[in-house]
Amino acid sequence: MDRQEFLISSPVGLLDFPDTIEVQHTGFDVNKYHQSLFDHYQVDFPASLGKAVDKRCAEYLAGRIVARKAIERINGTTPQIGTHKDRSPIWPQGLIGSITHSDGVVIAVVAEPKHHRLLGIDFEHWMSAQLADELCDQLLDQSEKQLLLQSDLAFERGVTLIFSLKESFYKALYPHVNTFFGFDEARVRSIDTTNGTFTIELLTSFGKEYQQGWSIKGCFSVFREGVVTYVFQ
Repeated sequence: MDRQEFLISSPVGLLDFPDTIEVQHTGFDVNKYHQSLFDHYQVDFPASLGKAVDKRCAEYLAGRIVARKAIERINGTTPQIGTHKDRSPIWPQGLIGSITHSDGVVIAVVAEPKHHRLLGIDFEHWMSAQLADELCDQLLDQSEKQLLLQSDLAFERGVTLIFSLKESFYKALYPHVNTFFGFDEARVRSIDTTNGTFTIELLTSFGKEYQQGWSIKGCFSVFREGVVTYVFQ
């Protein structure tokens, strides 16, 4: 088996991150996955994947490959990246990061805490109009629906975008609040499709630092296959 066929070209183009954040991404072919690839890429196979389907295993492997490549670009090391019980990555001491995957695409971002405290990224393939219609009420509140109506986004792309914005926001904040929170506990306040920026705020308080109304700006990049959203501070 040609193991190199597992990793393929990525449909994601250039992402505009500062030099203090290392980003790596790749495409991967689930049909070319085999558990022996973990040994080939020298990635530990976690016990939590013992009964997982190939798709989940392939996503995990590809995510660790690009995350480790990002770490190597920062400090020259290639450590193992474990997994917490909540399935979030265990980043090596002195690093923060975020990993996202969606249907054969995986992206990892890594930074040092001396440069950034918050870091989250998400990639989503565009929803179909039918799926967006089914999920709209779960993902968006009335003000967010109005925000989309005032934008130049097609309905299904707008729903996909807001879903992804909330996902990257959650990934950035979760390591600090250590609490799961839902789509109704954050609100996208503004979307600038010209500059690819957005503002999102908390509707719930988490401790003294992250109070209701706390907000942060983020960025997004649109591609033919989907959208990448990211938050850093």
